[in-house]
Amino acid sequence: MNGSGVSLAGGVGKVVAEWIVDGKSEINLWQVDMRRFVGLHSNRHFLRDRVRETVGKQFTLKYPNYGMSAYTTGRKLRTSCLHTRLESAGAVFGEQLGFERALWFDPNSKDTFVEDNVIYGSFGKPFWFNLVKDEYTSCRQGVAVIDMSSFTKIDIKSGGDEALKFLQRLCSNDIDRPVGEVIHTGMHNAIGGYENDCSIVRVEENHFLMICPTSQQTRCKMWLKQHLPPDGSVLFSDVTSLFTAINVVGPHAPQLLQEMTETPLAKTDFPSMTCQSVNIGYASEILAMRLTHTGEDGFVLYCPSEYALHVYDKLMSVGRNYGIRNAGYYAMRTLRIEKFFAFWGQDIDSMATPFECGRDYRVKFDKGDFIGKEALLKQKEVGVQRRFVQFQLENHDIERDPWPWGGESVYRNGKYCGHTTSTAYGFTLEKHVCLGYVFDIDQSTKKLNYLNPDFVMSKNASFEIEIAQRRFPAKASLYPPRLPTFTAEDFMQQFKGSA
Repeated sequence: MNGSGVSLAGGVGKVVAEWIVDGKSEINLWQVDMRRFVGLHSNRHFLRDRVRETVGKQFTLKYPNYGMSAYTTGRKLRTSCLHTRLESAGAVFGEQLGFERALWFDPNSKDTFVEDNVIYGSFGKPFWFNLVKDEYTSCRQGVAVIDMSSFTKIDIKSGGDEALKFLQRLCSNDIDRPVGEVIHTGMHNAIGGYENDCSIVRVEENHFLMICPTSQQTRCKMWLKQHLPPDGSVLFSDVTSLFTAINVVGPHAPQLLQEMTETPLAKTDFPSMTCQSVNIGYASEILAMRLTHTGEDGFVLYCPSEYALHVYDKLMSVGRNYGIRNAGYYAMRTLRIEKFFAFWGQDIDSMATPFECGRDYRVKFDKGDFIGKEALLKQKEVGVQRRFVQFQLENHDIERDPWPWGGESVYRNGKYCGHTTSTAYGFTLEKHVCLGYVFDIDQSTKKLNYLNPDFVMSKNASFEIEIAQRRFPAKASLYPPRLPTFTAEDFMQQFKGSA
């Protein structure tokens, strides 16, 4: 326990007792869950170097880095086919489950690891602010490329309809959709919490591809294996390394890609949340999905890894006429938080349910039985005791005031009512945006009351978020804000106006 065994003993004993008696814990234990590791974390050579660094960092000052690993040992271990291209373009990398992921791009930076940068950081406005702003703007108004190869990819198939029945049992959304359709769905446990939050595309009648967060690579495979039919009729395999995922984001994305493929990309021919096999440049059988995980228009291209460099180089070459640029995960984070998109591992976990985080519209009770259905039906009837909320900070000076980085306390009418889960500066809203959960504790019973939307939306509700012992007023909402939508024509008009 890294020298903390005595101080943690009481909590460990409580959790172990809950497991023995109830089979589950009262709290989310993802931070100490063995399923957050992959095989490389058992490599003795890796452990020899990483453990030395881990012990040394135990009591050092932790500068904020949005949860990205800031270790320097065991790096450049899992890299995508595009790694050297991104490195030469100025990528600053963070590590997730051993995967190198570009967080932002700085052509003038001499340091390629986030650790080398944040060690001199602060708890206020970060030095990468304007770099991420430019990447964000390209995603919103032009076109940008994000390497999303680290996302977990699971191939699921069967000889008959067994794979469909298997997924229908695990998923709360209806997976029985036409071939080529992409379905966002949760996989739930017995209490209705999220064991997995993923996108599933029906590639063929009895063949599915599941995309889920990087951190889910071991966890989702264990969950699938635990529920496989005993007769061996369903097969699944981890194909994460077989595909390089290139996210082409922005209003110019369709026009750019149309120059590189003969497949019609108009929305009437290629609607949102659908998937087609396309040719890009000289590369064939690229699995293109019309979604970007950011709320912007665009496509994620799942390229067989041998084609990845060709597709990327072609995009950057043809894309010069569209002002294409690389973007990192910090820009992607800002885009999704501003649009009120929850992310597994940060905003939702095994204790959070669709009714608590506003995703109940993805739960299809009429499709048949699925794991967690009984608990979710009960919650639908009696209500929820906490709600997922988006906050916009007011009276907050981004130049001088400390920033929220996640985990801040939330107050309603002066009373503690929750905490933030993820935060980012919203470049379109021009203010800080915080996501988090709120609840109402009954002062007499110390139990949670059931909430209705008025608890958040009422004019009499005054919310504050505490940052470094200072409370800042915050505007709360259960719904995403209305942001302006940009088209390629808007971008060209803006370009002409500035020329």
